[in-house]
Amino acid sequence: MARTVTICGLDIGSHTIRVVVAQKRKEHDRFSLVGVGEAPSAGMRKGTVVDNEEATAAIKEALKAAEQASGYKIRSAYVGMSGAHISSRYVKGVVSVSRADQEISRDDIARVLAQAQSIAAPLNKEIIHALPKEYIVDGEAGIHDPLGMHGLRLEAVALVVEGSASVIKNIVGCVEAAGVDVEGLMAAQLAASYAVLSKRQKELGVLLLDIGGTTSGLAAFEEGSMIHAATLPVGSAHITNDIAIGLQAGIDIAETIKTRYGVCRPEQINKKEMIRIPSDDGSEQIDNVSRKEVGQIIEARLDELFELADKELKKISRQVLFPAGVVVIGGGANMTGMAEFAKDRLRLPAHIGAPEHIDGVVDQLAGPQYATAVGLCLMGLEAEEKGGSMGVFRISGRFGERVRRWFKAFLP
Repeated sequence: MARTVTICGLDIGSHTIRVVVAQKRKEHDRFSLVGVGEAPSAGMRKGTVVDNEEATAAIKEALKAAEQASGYKIRSAYVGMSGAHISSRYVKGVVSVSRADQEISRDDIARVLAQAQSIAAPLNKEIIHALPKEYIVDGEAGIHDPLGMHGLRLEAVALVVEGSASVIKNIVGCVEAAGVDVEGLMAAQLAASYAVLSKRQKELGVLLLDIGGTTSGLAAFEEGSMIHAATLPVGSAHITNDIAIGLQAGIDIAETIKTRYGVCRPEQINKKEMIRIPSDDGSEQIDNVSRKEVGQIIEARLDELFELADKELKKISRQVLFPAGVVVIGGGANMTGMAEFAKDRLRLPAHIGAPEHIDGVVDQLAGPQYATAVGLCLMGLEAEEKGGSMGVFRISGRFGERVRRWFKAFLP
């Protein structure tokens, strides 16, 4: 009998919590999405829990919606994190090859990666991913897989993606308080790459920009692996706030104006084109506003975001050096003209990314805002099938129990 794997991706974004339930039959290459649920990220600010009770209730709401849509009871999930506490750095490990015949074994590879991760890190940080960039055998660099090679000395250079230990504990605690076990944690940028980037794009060199609510995630890939990850302190909610202030409108009205009439390139809008702003209660229309003016407000904030992205690329000397261009995802990617704007500001080919090669409730999940949730399912499925971590930070053993005890201490 064919085995069916059911898996859940829980994307805790800075603006919205999204849950996706997916299934894959063992004999099939593709997988099906069978349910989706979402809820506003109450109790969260910039990816950080600021109210345990509200955050837990928001997670429960999103989970309940996904359970009703899929017909499955969700008991565990792979959880994606974003926010200002996520950062990356390079580490290096060195070990001697253990076998007498000097053949490098899987144990040697595991030891060198563990040694790299053991390098002193701030006490308030927890490693989420340790992603090998290259191995070095007796001084010979640029090796992707040293298994079976011969040498005396094995080195590994890895990109470590880490987050605040207290933020991680809070997120895990809230998810488990919502009645769901955390199978593993993933940085949102890495998870999203599984849904929207091809192997060829990652080999050539590609930039992923995830425009969230209050923060945006950036990840750079080259030669098949992630080489840099960062969080930018600007998101689409800042644009909404700017519109509310500039037009003296309520925040809900500003969001409606942004989604319905917002454009990234105001020079393409006729200055005579006007829009009418509805009143806060929706009972009447007030004030004619230039659509071009709204676009100028959006453009000013996006300029700030893309300047920050360009600064991150300067840190790794990779400006305009991504042959596969930039792929923009997240809720903010839906604004009219975003691909053209990204192409102009970063001087790279650009397009809007969306989950591909999936079956099931595709229409619901075809937008760039679902890239992370779908990617969590894909990455989790791969980890389950291959029996390894696949870079997934597992919540188990002493750390998981420590998190649970820590969180329970704050419960009434």
